[in-house]
Amino acid sequence: MTGAEQIAEARPGPRARAGATYVPRGDLVVKRTMLFMAVGLFALWAQAGSAQAPTTTTLSLYEPANGGTFKIVDNAPKSPSANPGSRKFRLSVGDGIIFSNPVLNQKGGTRVATLYVDGTIVKGGRFSSASVLSRVVLVFTNGDQLTAQGVFSFSGADVRIAVVGGTGQYQGARGFVVSHNNADDSSQDTITLLP
Repeated sequence: MTGAEQIAEARPGPRARAGATYVPRGDLVVKRTMLFMAVGLFALWAQAGSAQAPTTTTLSLYEPANGGTFKIVDNAPKSPSANPGSRKFRLSVGDGIIFSNPVLNQKGGTRVATLYVDGTIVKGGRFSSASVLSRVVLVFTNGDQLTAQGVFSFSGADVRIAVVGGTGQYQGARGFVVSHNNADDSSQDTITLLP
């Protein structure tokens, strides 16, 4: 007797037809369970294989030394000298610094944005020792914006502040900015956006 005949003989009944084979219910459940497990494992494997870890986005931008605006708002108590280049010039808590600057994709490159900064002196002194609480908006030529804020001083070669938001393709942005001050008063800005 063949295997199929043994299975058919094991459970004869009204559904059994000539030439039909019967699989006992227990074996069918096991086969279905194994099939579902195989499909599930394949789905997990495919998902794990195609998933990529989110990556950071880095923007490298250049601020030329010329072409921007710079204004100091000398609130009381007034500085002994009105000339910021004077050794007697002092910034006091509450003074303001407002400036804007064109931003290029690289030195000598194409303008891609304008930088707007509104800062308030939170620790007075000379430029080299004063601290500024800054609010920064980088407006790209397409209208998208990145916003950043933080406290920095003019004494360091690098300014580091946090990216706190944006609009357009930068909506919900977070990350940080490192602005490196060059010897010619230009700056190389590196913006790192986190996933």
